[in-house]
Amino acid sequence: MAKILRVIDPFYDMNVDDTFVLSEDGKSYVSEKTEEFHAATPEDNEDMTSSFKSWFKISPKWAKQLIEDGYLEEVSPNITSKKTNSPFVNVFDEIDKLLNSYKTELNSISDTMANSPECLKVERTTVLSNIIKVLSYLKTLRK
Repeated sequence: MAKILRVIDPFYDMNVDDTFVLSEDGKSYVSEKTEEFHAATPEDNEDMTSSFKSWFKISPKWAKQLIEDGYLEEVSPNITSKKTNSPFVNVFDEIDKLLNSYKTELNSISDTMANSPECLKVERTTVLSNIIKVLSYLKTLRK
């Protein structure tokens, strides 16, 4: 079997695209997850944080059964998924496309929403402006 197995149908605490990696001794497949949550409390002016770590280990025999049952798939080194075998997409090209689309929509709000109440126009303008700000920031992260 492959060194990496990918979840294609959720089971237990495992979600689609989670992975299991064969241990160095070859006796088990292991999945490790770490999730963190951060929130600020304005009234106390303090940050709240929490973290959750999970470790899920299965035997190769169980892994084989989960593959046969349609919960896991083997991942080859060059293809990340048999079901999502799509071409490479550069995220920054997608950001540029979305920015152009949202800017065009923002500039045409008065035409496209001519018969809409003013509050809906203001709301749509605010949403589009915020999306444009986020995408513009993300675009600056290019190395």
